[in-house]
Amino acid sequence: MRTYRPLVVLSLTAVLAASVDAETSRHLDIVDRAIAYHGGDAYQTSRTELDLCSKSGCFHLVAEVDGGRFDYRVSRETAESAIEVRSTNDTLEVVRDGANVDVEAAKAQSYRDWAMARVYFCFLPFRLNDPSVIQQDLGLVDWDGRKLHKVKVTFEADSSTDASDEFMYWFDPDTARLEFFAYSYDNNGGGLRFRRAVHHRRIGGILFFDQENLGTEDADISVDDLDAAVVRDRLRHISTVRLEAIKVTAIDSSPSSP
Repeated sequence: MRTYRPLVVLSLTAVLAASVDAETSRHLDIVDRAIAYHGGDAYQTSRTELDLCSKSGCFHLVAEVDGGRFDYRVSRETAESAIEVRSTNDTLEVVRDGANVDVEAAKAQSYRDWAMARVYFCFLPFRLNDPSVIQQDLGLVDWDGRKLHKVKVTFEADSSTDASDEFMYWFDPDTARLEFFAYSYDNNGGGLRFRRAVHHRRIGGILFFDQENLGTEDADISVDDLDAAVVRDRLRHISTVRLEAIKVTAIDSSPSSP
């Protein structure tokens, strides 16, 4: 699975490509509309705390963003061990079983990526305008009689530890709400996951949703192959990813009165 940086609600950077072909872009209107619908400015100055849970257990996440500054923490505690990773613009701190870890420079990004992979999906589609993202507009497609706007996402080489991963997103063309997404990955033998957004609820101005997680390790199926029939006939249900105990607090970035 692709890993990501930084953690969750990083400030948006609108990067326009100087020259791209007719089907690819750094900024698609459907993606801009989706980001606005799902949270827009609420992503920019907020503190979000939540638990990310699935059949493998729960992670606790805290994300503070104030403009371009971020302070993210992700932690997990089991009967065998406990770990917390804190990532900011300037620092990385790792605590394992109550002891600070002296992180070697060569391993720093792997710790950051471990944290980023836990939380990236919690705030989709916010991160789809990141500078490393290349968007491909595939237009309207039929999904069991419903029209959805399909967008493929790839990444600039060396932009992360898994920049070769490919993503596909399906949006409601009217509201721009994210309905489904899928991704391929190469680690641990590789595979493909398809996630259906369910249980939408808006908290603190941000639209959160749980995810029905389906997948396959069949190397013959790619994100390009996915449609309603392939998902129904060839993917298996793996888990339900739940966002729980969500709290969003706005950060007041206005200057103090003299």
